Amino acid sequence: MGLRAAIAVLALVALLGLGIATAAYALVHSPIDAPDSPVVHHDDFAFILDGPIVTHGPEPFDTKIVEIPLRIENHAKIVSYHWVPTTAYLVDADGRRYESDQLKSTPATTIPAGQSARVKVVYSIPYYSPGLRLAFWDGVMMGDVFDGLRYARLRLRLFD
Repeated sequence: MGLRAAIAVLALVALLGLGIATAAYALVHSPIDAPDSPVVHHDDFAFILDGPIVTHGPEPFDTKIVEIPLRIENHAKIVSYHWVPTTAYLVDADGRRYESDQLKSTPATTIPAGQSARVKVVYSIPYYSPGLRLAFWDGVMMGDVFDGLRYARLRLRLFD
């Protein structure tokens, strides 16, 4: 009887662990639309929609060009922020991810502590891409224990 009870307890603990892991995975991977805000914060850095979004198209192969102006603010006291255009990406309503066009976007730049910079991120995406959202990911930073889960899931609504 003792062996059966031990096996039952282990099975219960394994199922509980699997349930917790599944719930955590769903929480981390479920996007959040920013509530009427053009700003996404990550630690001491802010990514801000900074002007009208420009679209051109249709281009060849049924694509359109989307140009997004951003202001990157570095609120840190000491640390510089290294911006690369791959930090910002688009996600459509079906969950497809679109990376920026490196040749047409503002190149990588370093933003000193306490300063900001204006950049433009350009995408070539399918002409029909409903529900576009702008998201950011630049890796794990010191403050991610506090805001990393929200930052990694936050999406800025562009058009509907």
